[in-house]
Amino acid sequence: MCYCIYYIKFLTTCCLLLLFSCVQIVYAQSTVELQQDVKEIELWLEYYEDDLVDEEEVQTSLDAMKEPLRLPYEEVEREKMEIVDVANNSKKQEAVPLLPVTPTLVNVALTSHMRTAASKHGEMAFQKELAPFYHGVASGDPLPTAVIIWTRITPQFELDEVTVKWAMATDTTFTNIVQTGEFLTSEERDYTVKVDVQNLEPNTTYYYYFSALGKSSLIGRTKTAATGKRDRMRFAVVSCSNYQHGYFNAYGRIAERNDLEAVLHLGDYIYEYGWGNGENDTLRRHEPMHEVINLGDYRLRHGLYKLDENLRRLHQQYAFISVWDDHESANNSWQNGASNHNADEGTWAVRKQLAKQAYFEWMPIREQEDMNNPQRIYRQFSYGDLLDIVMLDTRLEGRDQQVSSEADPAFNDPNRSILGQAQFDWLQQQLTESTAQWKVIGNQVVFSPIETAGVLNELDSWDGYPAERAKIVHYIDSLNINNIVFLTGDVHVGIAADVTITPTTGQYDPENGAGAVAVEMVAASVSSNNLDESNIEDLPLPPDLIGELALAINMHGKFVDLRNHGYIILDLGQNKAQGDWYWVDSKSEPTTGEYQQHSWYTMKGANFLQKTTTAMPSLVNAIPAPQHPPQVVVGVDQQPGQGLAQSLIVLANYPNPVQTVYHLNYALAKPQEVKISLHNIEGKLLDVLVHEHQTSGVYSLDIQATKLRQGMYLCSIKGEDNAVTKKIWVR
Repeated sequence: MCYCIYYIKFLTTCCLLLLFSCVQIVYAQSTVELQQDVKEIELWLEYYEDDLVDEEEVQTSLDAMKEPLRLPYEEVEREKMEIVDVANNSKKQEAVPLLPVTPTLVNVALTSHMRTAASKHGEMAFQKELAPFYHGVASGDPLPTAVIIWTRITPQFELDEVTVKWAMATDTTFTNIVQTGEFLTSEERDYTVKVDVQNLEPNTTYYYYFSALGKSSLIGRTKTAATGKRDRMRFAVVSCSNYQHGYFNAYGRIAERNDLEAVLHLGDYIYEYGWGNGENDTLRRHEPMHEVINLGDYRLRHGLYKLDENLRRLHQQYAFISVWDDHESANNSWQNGASNHNADEGTWAVRKQLAKQAYFEWMPIREQEDMNNPQRIYRQFSYGDLLDIVMLDTRLEGRDQQVSSEADPAFNDPNRSILGQAQFDWLQQQLTESTAQWKVIGNQVVFSPIETAGVLNELDSWDGYPAERAKIVHYIDSLNINNIVFLTGDVHVGIAADVTITPTTGQYDPENGAGAVAVEMVAASVSSNNLDESNIEDLPLPPDLIGELALAINMHGKFVDLRNHGYIILDLGQNKAQGDWYWVDSKSEPTTGEYQQHSWYTMKGANFLQKTTTAMPSLVNAIPAPQHPPQVVVGVDQQPGQGLAQSLIVLANYPNPVQTVYHLNYALAKPQEVKISLHNIEGKLLDVLVHEHQTSGVYSLDIQATKLRQGMYLCSIKGEDNAVTKKIWVR
């Protein structure tokens, strides 16, 4: 009998528990949406508190929404305690979850960007000992008394703002510190840091570094521009570095040199293409994997390139003087569009502005004082009496749309422009007012007339804008302006040529340069595919024969190299300017070999090129920057755990807020087990998105947010040594 009574009591308890569970779940389902609405409004109230028109009215509405939640919830809690007491008395307590976890709540797509070739050669996704300055340091736009210094913080936890300290000295041990300062960065500028250091001495080498989150960055080396009389200077000239097409060995070889003033980068610093657009996509894959279109895309692509060890080392050792070409925005861009921009990718004006914003955030370039056009990149640099450097923008500033053929009536339109009127007038002014021995024009696309029988897209270069080019050549000739050197990138071809408007009419003599008004030196690509590496089956002739044909029909051309990758060393003296073309031995794997093959020079006042077999000798420069961060921290005690060396880092997470697809990009410094999970704002687990063992490399996780209700969520990324949590706003 006692057993039966106990059994009946037990069954009664189970029934009560079951009844409570049903009531609890029904209540939860009926109130959970209201609870989430309340939480959402509270969060948005906090997030946008400065922008609200009537905060009291919103708070009153919020209190009214909370009221129906109180009494029913208290009654359920009281009933729950009573049932628990019964269960405890029957010794049969069992936990009942309020809301069960729903698996596969959202759709995700995980892509590993670790390349077989990269893994084989031991290429690291990032260097964890550089935390949190994984992207290194950089400097640029040197003036006689000022220079830009740059870095980027990669915080692994949510920080609204980060105070970054910096120091600059004349020695690598920082015993002679000349300036210090602070910079406040935030997510709004992608945690980039850019300081225009003023009141410096001309022609002086400085060393600098940054400190934040309890850690210090690498030490960078930079140099201010010279004034007064100068006898000789050397610059490296580079362009066209496609991450997917190969390794940046050319950057590494320049970084090892110790005889340069600065690096002149003529554009295509990054490429906008998605994964697999082109050949050699098994070497290194772009991140993100899709074509970059929005601000987060462009930022992440810049960040990926700056994780490259060779590029990071080059930025560390030398100041850059840079301009963009088309691929920093989209292929064959012009002021109002691009061939690689479609209607379903949004408006071009917005995309162009976002590309510019990311460029100015991630590059050591100075915003201009022009209030109407602060992101103008055409600008001038002086190096004493030896040279003036004039950097142009033949892409986004004022370029009219390219014509499709020379038969187009607009081809010879005298009003068509590649520069725009304002920049054209500015260029003429720079050439007229310069008193320097050499006038060096940094220019994206080939200036000289080049006939390639349709092999190259001449109409995207100055060949597509013959009237404006003729105006410039006639202006130079009419004013007898001598010693102009055009520097060019873009075409992935090494070229040396005399600049003359009529190379085939008999007014130009290739033997003595009569009829030439300037010279042009074209840098081959750092890694972007050449003709022999891209759709070679579509070429009308083998690449070597194309080169021979180009020289035969372009009598002002001195040499054409269609196969190699590398850079130019431009050596300028009071009487001679010489370009030495250096080639790397490979771009398909990390190597250290290089060789010099072509050298061409022009004498003062000659305005035409002559060949030499001897490269110019090196100069002695200051001590290179050390390869490791300094031990002494000139920093701030702020979130010290942020700077710890970690084997898992989040590179980017965007867009935030999100409506459709949320991109999470992270990197692993070593193989490890990774778990990525989605939680509500209170930390309740909603879904496990990834839980697997992953090799070292870069990863991209796309999270479909369309199934999530509006509000804030937490995304947890856990590795072997550390965990990172990021907020996701679904709107």
